[in-house]
Amino acid sequence: MIRGITNSIILFYFPRACILSILLLVPVPFFFAFLPPQTTNGQLITLKDLVTYQKQGNFIKEFKIPLQDRGLKGITTDSHGNPWFYHSTNKSSTVVRLEMTGMKYTQYDVGGKTAVDNAIINLAGGQLVFDGLRNAIWFTDARTNSIGKLAIISGNIQHFTIPTPNSGPMGIVLSPDNKNIWFTEITGNKIAALDIESSNNNNSRITEYPVIGPEGQDSGPTFLAFDKKGILWVTMSYSHSILRVEPWALVPGSKAMGMSTFSLPKPDTFSPFGVVVTSSSNSHNNTSNKNNTVEKIFLSDHGSSRVILSSGNIDSDPLQSYTSYWTSPSKIYPTTLPSQLVVDKSGSNIYFPEHGGNRMSKIDTKSGIMTEYDIPTGPLSTALFISVSEDGKKVWFTEWASNKIAYLDTTIPIPFHMQVEKDVGTAPIILKVNESKTFKVILTNADKKNNSTPSSSSSSAPALLNEVELSIIGMTDSGLSGVTYTANPQRINMSNNTTTSVVESEITLKTEEDGKTQPGLYTIMVKSSAAEKDGLFVSLLCPLPIKLNVPVPKPVQPQSPQSSIENSKQNPLSDLFNIHDTSIRGILRLISLPTAIGLIGYMIYSRVKRSKISKKNNVQK
Repeated sequence: MIRGITNSIILFYFPRACILSILLLVPVPFFFAFLPPQTTNGQLITLKDLVTYQKQGNFIKEFKIPLQDRGLKGITTDSHGNPWFYHSTNKSSTVVRLEMTGMKYTQYDVGGKTAVDNAIINLAGGQLVFDGLRNAIWFTDARTNSIGKLAIISGNIQHFTIPTPNSGPMGIVLSPDNKNIWFTEITGNKIAALDIESSNNNNSRITEYPVIGPEGQDSGPTFLAFDKKGILWVTMSYSHSILRVEPWALVPGSKAMGMSTFSLPKPDTFSPFGVVVTSSSNSHNNTSNKNNTVEKIFLSDHGSSRVILSSGNIDSDPLQSYTSYWTSPSKIYPTTLPSQLVVDKSGSNIYFPEHGGNRMSKIDTKSGIMTEYDIPTGPLSTALFISVSEDGKKVWFTEWASNKIAYLDTTIPIPFHMQVEKDVGTAPIILKVNESKTFKVILTNADKKNNSTPSSSSSSAPALLNEVELSIIGMTDSGLSGVTYTANPQRINMSNNTTTSVVESEITLKTEEDGKTQPGLYTIMVKSSAAEKDGLFVSLLCPLPIKLNVPVPKPVQPQSPQSSIENSKQNPLSDLFNIHDTSIRGILRLISLPTAIGLIGYMIYSRVKRSKISKKNNVQK
């Protein structure tokens, strides 16, 4: 349980505005700390319910940290590939280094007095960035309301106080010219820059810029990233939008100069969390370096189960068109909650944790294929924050609930490949009511293709290919509905002793008239999964555009007052938040990220409680 709030019952007494602030970006397990203690069958429901197994995986290696209290947040790596991570409670904050040679931990006490309340400490995830020019680690420290600088050689730590009290410093990044540290203030609703040169003279200068959301609402700036042109992109979780910033045009105190915001076209909405910008060469245009570069923005939707790839013009409206990379449904929780995004040095791979799905994921920016790896500790280790090493071989992340750090070994190859073939190139598959369309999925055994000794049936192989299963995802309450599929065959044995390395399957899609499906353009994911070991899986997913030419559903009749009252009795959160549609999709349409995560946490809590009550009743019978 989080230290300092174990006896808290503030959720049921705080005004709604305060609830929004408290729950902002609070991971699902953190939410349990805001619930009153509950006892069922003589057992207290605690965070231990969220970490019930610890398995061994082939792709991910975990390390228990030498700190007892839970408090893990951000992580980064230095030029030697050593991970540095941040740990904070309501009384202390610590930066820790793990030297991979010798597996030695070194702890650096941040010091300073606690200047904010526990809620801000818990919700503002301390983040770190490695400064190779100065051989230092910069970090955000919500507890002391400051930016910290740790000199790696001496171990000395400097504090630079943020002018706005209770600002909740969160994301942090170095400017392209290495002269400024930019960071977000998640509760202060500002972005800010620390002039590094002035800080070297002990005369730190932090300049802040307000980023208030529409109609004066909180914006919740979270993470930020620079593109190749020096434009700064900021996710604003509260206002369902992203911010484009021209640093050279900013005016201190101004809410408009040098800034513009973008949101998804209605009725779609999202709670953006992580952000990265990638650059690639445009082979069709060789006139100049400027016109030969194509930049794309990847955004994680931490209120849902997807990562969004913008396909609009990054200079005019990056979200005018976009692709949704749907992650696999969580086995236990309502949504997977993709979190922080990072990109490797080559720009070829995007990595992110699935906070609610308990997985690490990768998107290949060239092929478009997404890979998911089960985290060995679960069912909810609470992985939100991530960093990729300079050589791209290790992707480090922290696990809040299990008190571990871990890395995904990117040098271990997936032993099979997947390709989707359909009639019309990259154009979407068009479906009409009661009409079916078929496409091919081609699976390739990498061992046989490379003429190497087949290892897919060996116990030492990274994944077993004796039963690769095909499926379609994205057809959930947070994605596309009204479409069914059949796969022939659905399960494939790729480890038999045949001479061919390629196996094909046909997948047929069909639209059903369910009275709910809206016409439009969607993305589904073609998925192939293989067992790793110890009950873990690795999966490949390919996005596939679908266009539905179906009638517009008839309007739903308004609910009677009596029905609303009955729903309120069944769903106690309806009275608290004035919400009567408690499906995940309904929640996300009506409220912002913090409340959504709170409601999801409540659903999980209620589910665990009901399960234990049921077991107790069965025992009594």
